Amino acid sequence: MPLTSAVADDATISDIHALTLTGPIDAGTDLSGVVVVGDYLVLGADEGHRIQVLSRCDTPSCWSLERSGALAKQDQETDIEAITYADGFLYVAGSHSARRRLVRDDLSARRNRDRLLDVRQDESRNRIYRVPFDSQSGKLGRATSIDLSKRLRKDPLLHLFYGVPSKENGIDIEGLAYRDGRLAIGFRGPVLRDNFVPVMSLDFDRPKKYRLNFVRLAGQGIRDLVAVSNGYLVLSGPVNDAPGPYRLWWWDGIDQVPGKDREVVDAVVLGDVSTAGGAKAEGLALVDEGDDLADVIVI
Repeated sequence: MPLTSAVADDATISDIHALTLTGPIDAGTDLSGVVVVGDYLVLGADEGHRIQVLSRCDTPSCWSLERSGALAKQDQETDIEAITYADGFLYVAGSHSARRRLVRDDLSARRNRDRLLDVRQDESRNRIYRVPFDSQSGKLGRATSIDLSKRLRKDPLLHLFYGVPSKENGIDIEGLAYRDGRLAIGFRGPVLRDNFVPVMSLDFDRPKKYRLNFVRLAGQGIRDLVAVSNGYLVLSGPVNDAPGPYRLWWWDGIDQVPGKDREVVDAVVLGDVSTAGGAKAEGLALVDEGDDLADVIVI
């Protein structure tokens, strides 16, 4: 897909092939965060609490688990949703979301009604982690973290959605990218009227001084995003549990709120991302970038 100063109308997704991941991967059917750092592939799962470092196998399409590190205690779900890397650090995003308990076919209708009324907000999900990472050896350092829940509760817009279950258009952080010293934090929800999706921009060390930008993705939310030379590649999908479609976009990274005093460049859809067997597209990683092509991994 073209990544020159403008994205061409005939941008396409092509040359799609599967990767093989080997080893005892934690929560391997719920992988949601991914980043490539040199010869390492780093993974996280939304049902797990570990970041996992894989190294290349003998073939280019194979990666093997080498080591992992816990972000929380064994009984805590950190809800890892996205991973990015910059300047010797991995950044790992938890969803900061609330969840409504699922109904079960083996329970009575009365008990299922009680479950529908049970909305939980787990503090272990409310973290953005920074983890030292040696890109030569693959070794992980000790994680530090920030909690964005206070910022979300006080924000003039986002506080309206805080505490609303994530699959019901509540707060749900699922994208994370890094550019020019700042994190771009993409939201799966909420998606606002006129299809505006928030992207929070902040310095990890100064989270109070954040800014909200907005991008429009035809009614979908952000599943992940990565920085490229002229903006971002954005993976999108439904806010709720709908089966898709999932799409890849190019966005210049500039706030898309329109006005008579500014010109807005629309995000460009590059194509649908097909998923085998009903799998959900959850994470996006940039492998390589040239003048005319980007090589990415979708999990």
